[in-house]
Amino acid sequence: MAGSVGIGGLIIGVSLLVVFSMAVQTMGYQMQSSMDSLEAAAEPVPSFSVDSSNIWLFALHDVTVAIGDGGLDYVNGTLTASAGGVPCDGFSGSFTVDVNGTIDSVVITSPGDCAASNPTVSFGTPTQTPSATATFTLEMKTYVFANLTNNGQSTIPINQVWMFIDGTDPETLPNTAPLGLPSNNWYSGETLELFWEKSPTTHDRLAFTHKGVTMGTTL
Repeated sequence: MAGSVGIGGLIIGVSLLVVFSMAVQTMGYQMQSSMDSLEAAAEPVPSFSVDSSNIWLFALHDVTVAIGDGGLDYVNGTLTASAGGVPCDGFSGSFTVDVNGTIDSVVITSPGDCAASNPTVSFGTPTQTPSATATFTLEMKTYVFANLTNNGQSTIPINQVWMFIDGTDPETLPNTAPLGLPSNNWYSGETLELFWEKSPTTHDRLAFTHKGVTMGTTL
């Protein structure tokens, strides 16, 4: 009889231990869930804006000088561009010369939005007086352009920002491979100046989304 009581007590004790273990485990899950909720609540809500956007059907992308066509007696200076007498908006470039005053390098610091596909490149400052003129070759492209600013407190990973053009074909920013993407992170207060090369057709709308926050703009 005493043996039966002992075995019964042992069974009850084991059962209580199992119940206690399950209760502790449940409490642990609840605590972890509460901690996750607190961490999510403490994370700043992302905030960003599309400050400006446009589509450049005739973007002056590059200017080159072929070997033997660099002219003579130039001095280092800047370039301007216009189409039909209208300056290519946003275009800026510069060039350097060798010891003979022959243009040996052209750098485009900003592509320009031209009114037509056949712009003319001219010399800016200083005034040039070459004894032989240089010949430029122009490369035109179509660009979708946008300025985006991170107005929030958190750093946004670029690969978590999605872009839509005309509401289709969503892709993350790295996959769209825009010009002007400086790093893998978009820091608080940082403005991104981005260009996407597209087919020479019109587009109407541009949108960006990150963690449920979406900002759109017309082109």
